[in-house]
Amino acid sequence: MNFIFGLEMLGTAAFAVTGALAASRKNMDVFGFCVLALMPAIGGGTVRDVIIDRTPVFWIADNRYVIVALVAALVVYFTTWKPGSRRRLLIWMDAIGLALFATLGTEISLAHNTGPLVAVMLGVTTAVTGGMIRDIICTEIPLVLSGEIYATAAFASSLTFVVADYVGLNESLALGLAVVIGFTIRALAIKFDWSLPKWGANR
Repeated sequence: MNFIFGLEMLGTAAFAVTGALAASRKNMDVFGFCVLALMPAIGGGTVRDVIIDRTPVFWIADNRYVIVALVAALVVYFTTWKPGSRRRLLIWMDAIGLALFATLGTEISLAHNTGPLVAVMLGVTTAVTGGMIRDIICTEIPLVLSGEIYATAAFASSLTFVVADYVGLNESLALGLAVVIGFTIRALAIKFDWSLPKWGANR
């Protein structure tokens, strides 16, 4: 298993867990767990692949992404959670998936010659789209629209990888650096309740 594929599996599992945790908070059945696990795990990457005409879509070309997501869903389904713990774990697992998918989405986009700007945009799209679908299905305001520093952290990961790639940094090092920066920003925002200022807040 190479480094990039390992990161992809980690990100898939992390995002799948967030979907399953969201399903548990809504008291869904096992089918609902599996559906909601798949949304963040493969949703954003599917949109990215369609936009850059990457065929077949990644999870069709390699079913292991789907298998990992479903296994994660079943693990959460058959595990007992303390009241109130699921939301916090969801947020932290989402932070991991966010940084990983933003970075990997950017790397894949650059490999398909999209150019730096589009690669950053598609990296952010890869990171946030699946979570938006998950939250909408659960009739909740998506994290990316909740005022938290969320898409900003994904943007930081994507931009870091583009810059690191441009200066010729080793790919593995560039990937690791981008993930760490994006996750750190999101983690600090969670811990200290940071948010971007809203328009008109001081008017």
